[in-house]
Amino acid sequence: MKRLAMPRTWPLPRKGSIYVAKPLPGRELQRSLPLSIAIKLTGFASITREVKLILNESRVLVNGKVVKEKNYPIGLFDVISFPTIKKSFRLLFKNRKLFLHQISETEAKFKLARIVNKTMIKGKKVQINLDDGRNLIASSSHSSYNVGDTLIIDLEKLSTSSLKLEKGALVYLLGGKHLGSTAKVLEIHGENAVCEINGKKVNTLKYHLFVIGKEKSVISLPSAE
Repeated sequence: MKRLAMPRTWPLPRKGSIYVAKPLPGRELQRSLPLSIAIKLTGFASITREVKLILNESRVLVNGKVVKEKNYPIGLFDVISFPTIKKSFRLLFKNRKLFLHQISETEAKFKLARIVNKTMIKGKKVQINLDDGRNLIASSSHSSYNVGDTLIIDLEKLSTSSLKLEKGALVYLLGGKHLGSTAKVLEIHGENAVCEINGKKVNTLKYHLFVIGKEKSVISLPSAE
């Protein structure tokens, strides 16, 4: 796509080449990057040819799986790993721009995903739809999961645990002027919410809340500059 049309959340200069890579469908454009751009941002490649060589040698894992498609969409909270050099990154926001935050090997073993819908399917089973495109068939252990809750997905065991969207929860803001900030939920009224950021009350949409912990975040976050 044309560089001038790219989302403002992309950490790329407006001036430069006419075109930039566009991620394949599957994730929100404002909150995702094509894998080729993500690899360049890590500094492990400077041109697309180098990216292709790295990918063709199966040196890149996305959420624990080998990916070779250079335009594969890397979404918010996804984990990109380079096993041969033992480095991993999580896609987050920093200063309102998408940012690849380096994380430990332990943290790279799990990712976060938000529940966006629950639907009844054949056999009277409940299907849980996640914001990263995954779908889970609900079991007895999933009965307490609700829309808006965050799942902590173990990328090795494929097991899950949840973080409830409720009063007192620690959340990551996905929109508005406080994009990328962490906040504490004070109240939730329908589709609106009141949060506390650095001692100040802020009104926002419930849709912008992504739970990342209770008293403390379960993931490491980049420091603000």
